[in-house]
Amino acid sequence: MRVRDIIVIGASAGAVEALGQLLGPLPSHLPAAIFVVVHRSLVHLLTQIVSDKARLPVQIAIDSQRFDLGNVYICPADYNLSLENGLMRVEHSPKESIHRPSINALFRSAALAYGRRVVGVVLTGMLDDGVAGLWEIKKRGGIAIVQDPVEARYPEMPRSAIASVTVDYVLPIKDIVRKLIELVEQAADRSAVSTLPARVLIVEDEEVVAEDLKEDLEEAGYRVCGSVASGEKAIELIDELQPDVVLMDIGLAGRLTGTEAAQRIWEQFQVPIVYVTAYADAYTLADVETTENYGYIVKPFHAKAVYAAVKLALSRREKETRGL
Repeated sequence: MRVRDIIVIGASAGAVEALGQLLGPLPSHLPAAIFVVVHRSLVHLLTQIVSDKARLPVQIAIDSQRFDLGNVYICPADYNLSLENGLMRVEHSPKESIHRPSINALFRSAALAYGRRVVGVVLTGMLDDGVAGLWEIKKRGGIAIVQDPVEARYPEMPRSAIASVTVDYVLPIKDIVRKLIELVEQAADRSAVSTLPARVLIVEDEEVVAEDLKEDLEEAGYRVCGSVASGEKAIELIDELQPDVVLMDIGLAGRLTGTEAAQRIWEQFQVPIVYVTAYADAYTLADVETTENYGYIVKPFHAKAVYAAVKLALSRREKETRGL
């Protein structure tokens, strides 16, 4: 199970009561950072009310401040809150639709920065802010939770989310509390006890090259969790195999090129890609630069080059995802 340690919550009308019910029972040791956007101007009053009920520390988000697990951060009035590389950005950026703070702005930034680590929660409110952002969270492998409209004081925002997004859970607030604890703590426990070596997926349509890569990687102490010949097959199996890094050829069997497959894998799963290709021409490099890539190995390759590229990719991704 992937770590789920970024929780983003959006609410509007009826938010004060709902947030008190949601944040109050969460345990003080919960290993997640929680970010809240509410369409209200009385943020300091809201913060005080939530602080009185919550066991977790609650504070107003500050621009360029690092955030920590086990804390709740509330977006200040008339600003937008976004996340990037372990930092909060609090800016007087343009309104989205009629909203500032914008739930969509927070949700979208969390999805782009943290992908499958994100749990998005839409609570009571009017109109449809949060729908587009919740869709981005789902697109990148996160979890989407919506308050049951039957319970919500203002059901329009939850209903809009349910109508437009493939939501994972529609729950009353007391059950959202339990589900958040379950998602965060179970994933954290499984991640902490894992002692397996890093898992590598090979995407290569030349059998001899794939076998050479497998031997080099296993000799270096990595675990090859799979080897496939096409980008389509890699996308199909990646959620089941859960690799930590993908070695990707560019010319593959199937309809997708390696760069096309890499782009889809990054958008949906945020798994780092290291390219392994015989080409190093300007056109190929320009194509690679359009994707989120973590390394480039030119064939014919040496075992040391493969080891170094994978090690650096894993190290970079670790710093990005653990930079809280």
